[in-house]
Amino acid sequence: KKKVNQLISFPVPFSLSNINKNIFINTNNQHYSKEELVNKAIKLHTQGNISEAVKYYQYCIEADLNDYIVFLNFGAILINNGKLKEAEKLTRKAIQLKPDLANAYYNLGKILNSLCKKEEAQYNYLKAIKLKADFEYAYLELGNIYKDFGKKKEAQSIYLKAIKIKP
Repeated sequence: KKKVNQLISFPVPFSLSNINKNIFINTNNQHYSKEELVNKAIKLHTQGNISEAVKYYQYCIEADLNDYIVFLNFGAILINNGKLKEAEKLTRKAIQLKPDLANAYYNLGKILNSLCKKEEAQYNYLKAIKLKADFEYAYLELGNIYKDFGKKKEAQSIYLKAIKIKP
């Protein structure tokens, strides 16, 4: 399996005000609301405490918290652990929940490229660029795909676009 670099995740806690139903999670004798549970997972993740973050992301999923950030971030952890098929499922769920998220398409492109599904990866990089025109990493990865396909002129054009975005 290929190593995947430069994944995008969301490290900032946020409000879940659109979710009205409160849950009660008891973990290590601590009780969490939905918002607290998601924020705890994100905080652990950003602090590098991955094993604990995984537990909290799993709690979120088991509690039916259909939040794209949970799926996207948990997917990023699984990618880094080489669990690409599982990461693909979680990333697709994040896209289902928030179809206008360029970072999710980018991450899915990275996963699919690592799984040697280059045509699908290409589609997802193009989708990421369509949603975020200045997404230099997506341009670079798309250039790599074109290079792999033997499309040197297209690759060069795409690389130049990435350089214009971030010289």
